[in-house]
Amino acid sequence: MTQFKIILLCLLGMSLTMVQAQQTCNLQICLNEALQNNHNLKKSQLDRDKSTQARKEVLGALLPQVSGSANLTDNIQKSKFIMPNFLAEFLPASMLGDYTAEYMEIEMGLNYSAGVGVAMNQQILNMSLFNAVKIAETAQHMAALGVESKEEDIIIQTANIFYAIQVTNYALSQFDKSIELIGRMLETMETSYANGIIKKVDLDRLKVTKTNLETQRSAILNAVEVQKNLLKLQMGKSMNQSIEVDPINLTFFESKTVEIDGYNFDINLQTPYKLMIQQKNIGELQKKSALYESLPVITLTMNYNYNYLANELFSGDDYTYPNSMAILSMKVPIFSGLSRTAKLKQANFERLKIQEDISTLEQSLNMAYLNASMKLEDSRKTIKSQKENLTLAQEVYNITEMNYQQGIASMSDVLNASSSLIQSQVNYADALNNYMKAWLELKKANGTIRELTAKQ
Repeated sequence: MTQFKIILLCLLGMSLTMVQAQQTCNLQICLNEALQNNHNLKKSQLDRDKSTQARKEVLGALLPQVSGSANLTDNIQKSKFIMPNFLAEFLPASMLGDYTAEYMEIEMGLNYSAGVGVAMNQQILNMSLFNAVKIAETAQHMAALGVESKEEDIIIQTANIFYAIQVTNYALSQFDKSIELIGRMLETMETSYANGIIKKVDLDRLKVTKTNLETQRSAILNAVEVQKNLLKLQMGKSMNQSIEVDPINLTFFESKTVEIDGYNFDINLQTPYKLMIQQKNIGELQKKSALYESLPVITLTMNYNYNYLANELFSGDDYTYPNSMAILSMKVPIFSGLSRTAKLKQANFERLKIQEDISTLEQSLNMAYLNASMKLEDSRKTIKSQKENLTLAQEVYNITEMNYQQGIASMSDVLNASSSLIQSQVNYADALNNYMKAWLELKKANGTIRELTAKQ
């Protein structure tokens, strides 16, 4: 292989790498990657997994608790037992020897003792513990709903950024057209100035206008890059990775402006409302916990032990014996200093607070839906008028430019028409962006935001 072919292959490989590194995404790709890689969403998922294990931890307390034990004791100094000297009463004085005292010492036990055992504890009746399992289950449901809520937030945030990039790119393309028009006109005027047809001041004014447009274009281009960085952050991508989005589909945008919302407001579809209902359930369970503290607790305890005693380990001169027992115990609370009554009242107050929160949330969600509907309708009217205004501004500019070429209009007329056209383009792009934001807000308000993840 010649050196030229090697260089050619290297350049080809570098170009392929650059093509692969720059990814062009549609909305579904952005949403799916955000739902898979967003760091804040991953934290919510970890909280959900943590709550699952917390429920298992509480549930495990209902199962038999079994433990084993083993011990080996070296009685370096064995304990002694002091008792009356009963030998003095039964033996002759000649046989007592040193045992003539009123009391005698008896050494207890052997040199070594050992034992192994197993114990089991089982809750038979413990309403507080049973209720704790239900609380853990409800907390697990709340954690799952928390993930759903975070996913919905990620969806609307990502979609807003995606549409903003599309609209800003559209505005950038309109600026490019305006700069191109000014550029062509500038070439004509430079020829006219060289031929002494127009004044230098008119040529300079047009150059200033073109420079201002290019400056504005640079600012818009920077805004696009900032929005792309936000999109990469949502998608969990590296800031060094290049990304592009599909160009704006005006047909899709404009179709949304005539689309009639076919969804009715259903509060049961709202994730915040579902979360609040679960919070209410926890409040009810906490009230029950305060009640259950006054009920008896019945526990079954069983153990088995095997004991070993000897003066010399493994000498054969030892003693072994097993022992076992079963205990059924009941603990009945009698008086707790009125603390249980206070807990019950606190739980009841908390339950009433949650009910007020639910009422407030119902009104807030309903208000959000109505506001989103009105905002969407207002944006629909705005985008229609801005589109008509853009068409009119384009016609005015074309006519003014033609009249200037014919000597009917002045340079001021051309610059004013150009400025009006650019402003109309910006206003139309802004109206598109505002409409899509309102559309997204309405989809979130009526609980259908997840539909964006489906292919459109």
